[in-house]
Amino acid sequence: MKKVCYNKSDIIRRVSYKVAMSNDELKIILDSFVDVITEMLKESKDRIHLEIRNFGSFDIIPTELRKNARNPKSNEQITIPPRKKITFKPSKNIKKEIYKSRIVD
Repeated sequence: MKKVCYNKSDIIRRVSYKVAMSNDELKIILDSFVDVITEMLKESKDRIHLEIRNFGSFDIIPTELRKNARNPKSNEQITIPPRKKITFKPSKNIKKEIYKSRIVD
């Protein structure tokens, strides 16, 4: 099965058709939207939860320092520094649309 790839210009083209705006205006709006979300997720707070209704939610979760990790190739013990991990959980509406073909009546 061939993979279908979409990019930002595909989103802009489809939205411009739906809302009857020019591609240039929508490019500015989409870029601004992505910038604001990125800024919110980069804040220096420990835990961040960003929810976009009917789309999904992003969570930033800090991980702790790990001292007992091993390099599988050399079996050498290494230390993994603390970092922030991002997760995305789709909304129920998105899941329902994606898994619609699995539902048996």
